Amino acid sequence: MKKTVLGGIAAALALTSLAGCGEKAVEEGEKPTYDAKVSTAVADWLVAQAPEGVARNAQYGTDDFGLSADIGIALAEVGGYDEEISTIAAAVMENKKAYTSPGFGTITSAGATAKALVLQQNVDASDPGLLEQLEGTVAENGRIADELDPKDKKAADYSNTIGQSYAVWALNNAESEEAAAATEFLAGQQCEEGWFRVTFTADPAAADQTCDADPKAVPDADATAFALIALSGVASPEAEKAVEAGVSWLKETQAEDGSFKAATGNIANSNTTGLAGWAFGRAGETDAAEKAASWVADHVVTCGDDAGAVAYDDAALTEGNTKGLTKESEGMYRLAAAQALPSLVFLPKDATAKSSC
Repeated sequence: MKKTVLGGIAAALALTSLAGCGEKAVEEGEKPTYDAKVSTAVADWLVAQAPEGVARNAQYGTDDFGLSADIGIALAEVGGYDEEISTIAAAVMENKKAYTSPGFGTITSAGATAKALVLQQNVDASDPGLLEQLEGTVAENGRIADELDPKDKKAADYSNTIGQSYAVWALNNAESEEAAAATEFLAGQQCEEGWFRVTFTADPAAADQTCDADPKAVPDADATAFALIALSGVASPEAEKAVEAGVSWLKETQAEDGSFKAATGNIANSNTTGLAGWAFGRAGETDAAEKAASWVADHVVTCGDDAGAVAYDDAALTEGNTKGLTKESEGMYRLAAAQALPSLVFLPKDATAKSSC
């Protein structure tokens, strides 16, 4: 059974042809004109990074199932890669224990379980075991938490707003009884100004675990984008309000050239810009999505065997075009491509300069 997760970017594009959707709504029958060449090049490059459905980390000689899931989910957002998504999902599901129960004191990773379920739901929503595993990580207040080995004193819970976003995405897709509480908790990670923090309240038993109750909370554009991507698929007034506030903050934060910077570091980058563009697209904010897509497209490698890779920043673009990717650097380009691909669906025609290769 084929299932499209939350409609995806393809559905958002379809909606832009109807009056009243997003900031750039057009009359019925008209459609915005976008350039599919760049998104196709990036998607095809990503497919090649996961032969037989698995992205291999050449630097460490390991299989990266998290990145494989990222690639599959990104392909599902843009559409047209059903066979490749099925291959990736099958590979991740075959290795779901290794991915969602990584050891080192972690019996169950809540975030990995949620991401794996989002991927799997694009192919077949009939895996009750994975859903049950995710539901088991959700506390009464909706907060997800890793299941840890009590005998391992070094074990730590790495759950955060990004993992919570995947959980909300997956639980709402499955119409789980845990979806409402998880969604409410995610919405609580949004501060008054509209942004989301990435780190949960340290004490999981604290009475107030909202962002506004945390004096040390700092804005995080990546976490904000992930939360908005998940919440944009939830049909409730509360979710719509959170998305509206989050989109407003992202638009105020977006640089004139369309780019975004991560919470750490002071460099515009493709990961954060791509995620924000993805969130804008989901919310129907096409003007902002187009600006982000144009910046990302200007950071796609166009020379050599790795044409289609996405560079993290200006320096990585120069490196990719002149020297190519190495086993030490390829992971950075792969993750940037997976997180930025959905934004490229909104690339206006003739928005990028021709390759100089």
